[in-house]
Amino acid sequence: MSNATRKDLHALVDALPASEEQAARRYLEYLRDASDPYASLDKVEPFQDLADDQRAKLHASLRQAEAEIADGNSVLAEELVRELWAAK
Repeated sequence: MSNATRKDLHALVDALPASEEQAARRYLEYLRDASDPYASLDKVEPFQDLADDQRAKLHASLRQAEAEIADGNSVLAEELVRELWAAK
């Protein structure tokens, strides 16, 4: 990449409104990692954009799921797939 192109990109980034910075970052990371779709999996926390109340609901749902599994109220993935195929 030429220095002029790099300077143009920096100028574009500097001119972005704050509300678009996260989207720009994600897109640039996507472009960087496009050759390796697994490259960014360990770099991004999947729930980083959740609000506190959303995060609390997620954790409550996970605790409920763990309790249901512990109580035997769960279905194996293989069984679920068989049921879904049978329902077709």
